[in-house]
Amino acid sequence: MLAEDARAQTDAELTSLRSGLTNTDPRVRQQSVRAIGRLERADLIPALTRPLADNVAAVRIEAANAVAQLARGPKGVTDAKSRLLARARVEREPGVWAAVAASLGRLAYTSAAEYDEVEAVLARTLPTEKTTAVRIDEVLGAVEGLESLSRLAKISKLKDATIRGLRAASGLEGRKEDAEKLARIRRLATQALTASGAATKPTLDAGIADPDDEVRRLTMIAARGEVDGREAVVSKGLADANPRVRYEALQTYGRLFQKTSCEPVVKAVRDSNAHVSFLAIDLLGNGCPAAADTLRPLADGLTADQKNWHAAAHAMVSLAKTSPDDARKILPRHVAHSVWQVRMYAAHAAGALDAVDVLEELGRDPQDNVREAALSELVAHKRPEATRAAIDALARPDYQLIVTAARSLRDPAQKAQTIPALLQSLARVTAERKDTSRDPRMAIPDRLRELGAPDGSALGSDPAATLKPYLTDFDPAVANRAADMLQEWQKGPATAAPKKLDAPAISMAAIDAIRNARVRFVMAGRGPFELKLFADEAPATVLRVTTRAREGYYNGLTFHRVAANFVIQGGSPGANEYTGDRVYMRDEVGLRSHQRGTVGISTRGRDTGDAQIFVNLIDSPRLDHLYTVFGEVVSGMDIVDAIVEGDVIERVEIVPSSR
Repeated sequence: MLAEDARAQTDAELTSLRSGLTNTDPRVRQQSVRAIGRLERADLIPALTRPLADNVAAVRIEAANAVAQLARGPKGVTDAKSRLLARARVEREPGVWAAVAASLGRLAYTSAAEYDEVEAVLARTLPTEKTTAVRIDEVLGAVEGLESLSRLAKISKLKDATIRGLRAASGLEGRKEDAEKLARIRRLATQALTASGAATKPTLDAGIADPDDEVRRLTMIAARGEVDGREAVVSKGLADANPRVRYEALQTYGRLFQKTSCEPVVKAVRDSNAHVSFLAIDLLGNGCPAAADTLRPLADGLTADQKNWHAAAHAMVSLAKTSPDDARKILPRHVAHSVWQVRMYAAHAAGALDAVDVLEELGRDPQDNVREAALSELVAHKRPEATRAAIDALARPDYQLIVTAARSLRDPAQKAQTIPALLQSLARVTAERKDTSRDPRMAIPDRLRELGAPDGSALGSDPAATLKPYLTDFDPAVANRAADMLQEWQKGPATAAPKKLDAPAISMAAIDAIRNARVRFVMAGRGPFELKLFADEAPATVLRVTTRAREGYYNGLTFHRVAANFVIQGGSPGANEYTGDRVYMRDEVGLRSHQRGTVGISTRGRDTGDAQIFVNLIDSPRLDHLYTVFGEVVSGMDIVDAIVEGDVIERVEIVPSSR
């Protein structure tokens, strides 16, 4: 575990992991395989030859996943494919074969022949219309692999025989004890058919009648293709008992049929589910006869209530698009509201109205997320006022605002003002010594590189002296960027020698102490939801989150991002994507899939987690192997579903296993 945490690179550092591959304890072998896979180095694929043939199934499963994770670059993909196909030919354990199949499906192939070769292997286990019995684990692995293959493939299409097998799988039924696996098979098969453009009327008709909520939701996405009878199926979705299905149906209706009739959209404004209602309000902004009659009272109904502002804020933006005169009369109350999220939405409404005076006012707002929204609108409208607002923003503490400001300052005619402001901001943020400052500290050098080209002289008489301190920066990405710029400007070598920040230490004792504990999030005004932790699969992540929870880090923060039918994300002191815990967390991706209710760590690239968490509201296989899954909601999922933007985390508690 410690070797993995150190991100072993040299042969000496890899000794512990290599020796673990032959340990007598299969748990140690499994852990070593997982750790090697997380290094994502194609040259380590041969090290997993023996684990792929281990006498313990769990080790072989882990090895199949790790081989796919190590497959970087064309040579790595070819090596991984060869080894996994060889394993598939001899594997007799259904669960292991399933892991091999899923791993084969997600590799980044570069030729149609490779896709076709893998497809043929995966499709062999699919059911047919005449199939009376199936090996469920094998079918699940096959459809998981084919879902990835169909989603990622750009140079090959699934064959007709495979399509027929997926259609048979999408209607698969069986024993009650296999219900969850069978539902997953139907979900993945539906997604693969949709990605392949192979959904048909019988597929939609069966999907909307499926007992599984996720299958019905996915059927609404499948209906976006050119399929006979899709409007009737979407109409059924709009009346479904499950709000996630209604939400997806409304999305589809808005894309395909809103121009014909807005009646279902107007009706959905009154939906009992807040997320469906907000979506309907947003869709009215895309153009509907008499939309203003619905939007005007909603936007004008804004009160001083600190909680129930969402419908009015959404309506304000849509009204600005559909009835500018009405919107201008109501906007001042939104601009002056005490809830900063209302003012943030008001900035977007002002952008739609091209109300520059309002955007300038909101660009000076005390809350930086409001400033960022106003600046983004000024930039989008190419307003000259954006330069002054951006320069002012560079002096602010919020990283998202600084990123937006740095990216907007492109005018070379203004570089006499902008370059000093950029340099001051870079020095100030660097002095804070936070890994999570990477985004602004990469955006600023990018702008300096552009404005200072070709020799950097615009930075002053000695641009090299300005950049050289960053060669030993605590962030390797920043150090490497400084080296690149110096080489370009000096026409000579410059070497990055970063000195990384120390991450919090981890220990088996600390992990043992929380292995069977649970984490309870208590949401203000709503109630609790509780997480089961995967301490053995993601020990460093679990330890960081629980440690911060005990320290009260999350108390009073919010779920700032609520993407209905996707995720809720929270735990940022700045209530945005760019502000989090000081030192980055390493990723611990693995076999665990991002199914509804699982909990992951938000990142902006490999190993950039900052203790912000997200909860999956739906099955999202496209997130698999990209984001750490460290837990799952075991109670209170109804609370999670009800969370809206800005809901406050009252407190986070660690519930001991003795409870």
